Amino acid sequence: MRGVIIGMDPHKRSATIEIINDREKILAQGRFTTDRDGYQTMLKLGRQHKDRLWAVEGCNGIGRHIAQLVHSGFA
Repeated sequence: MRGVIIGMDPHKRSATIEIINDREKILAQGRFTTDRDGYQTMLKLGRQHKDRLWAVEGCNGIGRHIAQLVHSGFA
């Protein structure tokens, strides 16, 4: 794999992401609010990497809304 993995840990009031490459080097990381502005900033950071794979923790629970955004193509 030549792209990146964007790992996400969602919480009630924030979401933390870490973007790593195929050599497990951290390229970016951040903690974002769970409002519209926070999500837009987080997705903008993720979109900087064309070949990306999102790994959302709790995608059947607290991370479901983010997983749906990713799946629908917004991310």
